[in-house]
Amino acid sequence: MDQHVLSMEMKALCKTVNRYLGETMPESAREATGGNAHIIIFLARNRDREIYQHTIEEKFCVTRSTASRVLALMEKKGLIVREPVPHDARLKRIVLTGKADAIVNDLRANGDRTETLLLRGFTEAEKAAFHDYLHRMRANIDAAQRDYEANHDANREPKRETKPGTKDIMKEEGK
Repeated sequence: MDQHVLSMEMKALCKTVNRYLGETMPESAREATGGNAHIIIFLARNRDREIYQHTIEEKFCVTRSTASRVLALMEKKGLIVREPVPHDARLKRIVLTGKADAIVNDLRANGDRTETLLLRGFTEAEKAAFHDYLHRMRANIDAAQRDYEANHDANREPKRETKPGTKDIMKEEGK
């Protein structure tokens, strides 16, 4: 099978699944629009950690003002509360409310239904093999990304290795 076709099929499937999840989203979750839903899921998956505003900024690559605005709106909607922590008066831990927990449960149920639809007709062995393939593909692309980052600088130019005492021919030629 042509690898380019495989990656395009995977992208198309991902888009189709996301569209289906959006269309079948439970009514309770519609209040948690876009980024709110991602933050709610992140908080639910990390209940065992103390999550602060700066954690959200880092995880979602947003500015302090954006995170502050989004979290304030989520607090106003009753999705989160910010609780002071005893070890630092400046920090406030972000905690999901019961309302957000209900949304998480509804989203999980919708996700479970969608996964059941996706895997309908697959044997247990096929499901296990598929999961294995996905994990291996993810490991391959993660390794390739690390390799790429290790061999390219911020300007996206390849790093060239030269032996000590030799000239870099590419630099010498002005390339």
